[in-house]
Amino acid sequence: MNNFMVLYRYECKKLSGKKIAWITFTLCIATIIISLCAPFIGSYSVRGEFIDTNLNMYQTDKRYSEALSGREINQELLEETIAAYRKIPYTEELNYSLTEEYQQYARPYSAIFQFIVGTMNMRTSEAILSWQPNEEDLYNKRQLWLKSVWEDLRLSKSEMKFWQEREIQIKTPYVYQHHEAYRTLTSCYQTAGAFVLLLIPICLTGVFSEEHTRKTDQIILCSSLGKTKIYWAKIAAGISFAVISTLLLSLFTFITAICLHGADGFQAVFQLIFKVSSAPVTCGQAIMIMYGNMIFAAIVTSIFVMVLSELLHSNIATLAVSTGLLIMAMIFVMPERYRVLAQIWDWLPWCFLSPWNVFGQYTVSILGHHFTSWQAVPIIYLVASIVIAAIGKPIYQRFQVSGR
Repeated sequence: MNNFMVLYRYECKKLSGKKIAWITFTLCIATIIISLCAPFIGSYSVRGEFIDTNLNMYQTDKRYSEALSGREINQELLEETIAAYRKIPYTEELNYSLTEEYQQYARPYSAIFQFIVGTMNMRTSEAILSWQPNEEDLYNKRQLWLKSVWEDLRLSKSEMKFWQEREIQIKTPYVYQHHEAYRTLTSCYQTAGAFVLLLIPICLTGVFSEEHTRKTDQIILCSSLGKTKIYWAKIAAGISFAVISTLLLSLFTFITAICLHGADGFQAVFQLIFKVSSAPVTCGQAIMIMYGNMIFAAIVTSIFVMVLSELLHSNIATLAVSTGLLIMAMIFVMPERYRVLAQIWDWLPWCFLSPWNVFGQYTVSILGHHFTSWQAVPIIYLVASIVIAAIGKPIYQRFQVSGR
């Protein structure tokens, strides 16, 4: 065991001493911070005419949103919202958001109006303004919309029943709370996940392959621990690097979002952000679930990259494969009519790190019990990690140094 810890610490020291690791990690952090701050920079103009700064517009909308916090999205609030928006004089020549009526009457209800539009799945303001405010109709139409989504995804009857039971657990009418920090963290999740899946290959492709390219494999493989403990020490060091990097990246993202928007809204229903979700969780719980799943994705990705680098004996080839998979996940979507293939594709690490897949409607049924994606995928990733690591060990042990 002492020998293993010595090897493990040495491998960790090698990884932490890589300049490429620090440079890549710093660039990822800087990019995330800039992207989170970007909405506050610059100004809003219409036809070249300055209207307001983006920062002041955000601060104004934030005050209105905070004023609505704690109110139920019920009949009374729906009537107030629609009545306020009906005071706007809509014309083709003028952007309605520039009118005095919008600024005075409607803008204080803009957060509720956007919620109604999204929940009713209406595409135009005219359609929603012709709607007669009705609390029961609002939540019933959301249920009809969800059922159409479930049918498009080819969910089984038992899965539909499972999600209907989850919907019952969500108390209606929803209570509105200002939740901009959690909305920002949700929208930033896919970007943060892409950075994690890019950072890991860049930094871990050399864990095994560098032995071959630098021709030190002859010394390592003929040593007493060269084919046994050193393999697991490298795997453990790579996993530690992936987990710590993911935690630090998530922590920087959390701190930046909270500093910019405040922590209000942790207990708000997640449906205020992700309206198609039937998960009975709060905004804060949803964020913890998403970024927690990112850690499991980082673990399985790190092991896959390290074993692949041992198989290919090349940093560049391994990085090319890993980057190619990430790019493919961004541009290709498996058609929903191929239910099984679509579920497998969505649950691959390169595709899974997005809110709509973490909180997707696909489930795994075991002995009559359904497990959601955020419950099943971490276990699948852990099992896959063990299997991939076990496959990689004989590949590493059986390598023969020759042709030098």
